[in-house]
Amino acid sequence: MDECYIGRLPEELILHILEHLDSLPPSQLKIRHEPNLSLTESGDTPYKAVSCVSRSLRRLTLPLLFRHSRLRLDQPLKHSWTKCLICNAGGLDFRLNTGKTPPVVHGIDQYHVNVLNDVATLLEESKEQKDAIANFADASPVERQASQLRENFLDWSPRFYHGLKDFVDFSAFHNLSSSVQSYVISTDKMLSKKLDRFPHLAAIDRDIRYRCSVEFWTHLLSVANSLQRVTILAPPIDLACLTNCAIDTFGDWAFGDMDFHVLTVSFPLTNSVQPSTQSNADQSVDYTALDPLPHRYPGLAPHSILNLRPWHSIQINEGAFLKAYGTYEYFERGPPSLIYSIKDSLAPRPIYSAHAQRISAVPLQNLRSFTYTGIFPFANHLDFRELLPQLEELDLQLAPEPGSNILQEPARVGKAQMEDLWSELITVYQHVAALLGTFHITARNVPRLKKFVCRDSKIANLQEELDEVFVPLCLPVWAEYEVGVFSRLKGGIDEVEEYRNISWAD
Repeated sequence: MDECYIGRLPEELILHILEHLDSLPPSQLKIRHEPNLSLTESGDTPYKAVSCVSRSLRRLTLPLLFRHSRLRLDQPLKHSWTKCLICNAGGLDFRLNTGKTPPVVHGIDQYHVNVLNDVATLLEESKEQKDAIANFADASPVERQASQLRENFLDWSPRFYHGLKDFVDFSAFHNLSSSVQSYVISTDKMLSKKLDRFPHLAAIDRDIRYRCSVEFWTHLLSVANSLQRVTILAPPIDLACLTNCAIDTFGDWAFGDMDFHVLTVSFPLTNSVQPSTQSNADQSVDYTALDPLPHRYPGLAPHSILNLRPWHSIQINEGAFLKAYGTYEYFERGPPSLIYSIKDSLAPRPIYSAHAQRISAVPLQNLRSFTYTGIFPFANHLDFRELLPQLEELDLQLAPEPGSNILQEPARVGKAQMEDLWSELITVYQHVAALLGTFHITARNVPRLKKFVCRDSKIANLQEELDEVFVPLCLPVWAEYEVGVFSRLKGGIDEVEEYRNISWAD
């Protein structure tokens, strides 16, 4: 009998077969695991294996292989990147010594050149300031600030720009831009020490990463319009940089086991998008007008990734809070978290011009789903009052996932008291139940929330206590259709007309 070879089949049939090898990316499958850098890795790579069989199968498989793409931002600088005079030490010194921009290789985007020129200008101003005060004051702070800016630029500008450009050039060459549905960026700790209690303040004159981040996301989204999902995995302080959010790091020392956070923003799968075939940055985007800095704490930068698209869903995994329970009056400290800036953006304080015209946009106005995962977060950290009026779905997991041994590891538990851990968890759900389990509905103010998921209800030892907490949800507005999954009854306002005298928001 003749040997059967899949390559002899029609391409349409081969593609249909290959589709059966597809699976969710690890960043989705592991989204509730305690965050670490392996969260985006997978040992199962069928498309990569198929792409190595032959050129024809590689051509067919590439759009499937890069459907879920990722970039490790803190990878070693590639040799080709170090030759770029726009972001290497030689080019920067040339600009400082001559006042001229180094030769620009064809294909380099103008916004990348602008970063070099602006950094050089800041360094020149620092030198002038140092010379001006050298005779009557200590100039070392100015010198140290300039050194931080220079080091920050040389370390991270090439990684942001060339890391992305390599990807979009490859995608354009192989016509993959319309195939990329999800994109993950991950990094280990980016700086050896934090530059400011509020990291975004250092971005004014020392930390170029905030600007690079805004340009990175703007460039990516301008050439990969098919993106449905973006995931960022990074230490909390670096996540703030990569999302251009303001955070407070005052109490970060207490959260010694909170190495990484994960943020995912996404659209519903039904959203239609228009593909793009270009690789260079969209020339219609004015990169000089991008604002990478939050104007206050808490808050988002006007051109944060959270503001660049009308995201429908946000998922956050903040990992373990265990170490902080061992500190005195632990509940008075909060982690370095994006939560506060996200909640603030849903009830923004408007900014007005001199003519009393509102100039601040309303961010996250399309947000409808919020998923939070953490390992025993403090109850006062999770106040959902700002979120609930806008959400249609709230999904929570606050205990270690099934199969985790974290509570059996003395080094992880530390000085935390078990009763404190479980008490905080129950308190969070009591607060949620108090907000949702209410008769306070009027024809004018029916709650938007349609679904609430408590994944901790599947923990056998918690079921009885959580059942008591959630009893109010089922009278009369909610129904528990499966364990821990509550849906608001679909009936019209007539079903709750008798309660019309009291506002849901009371």
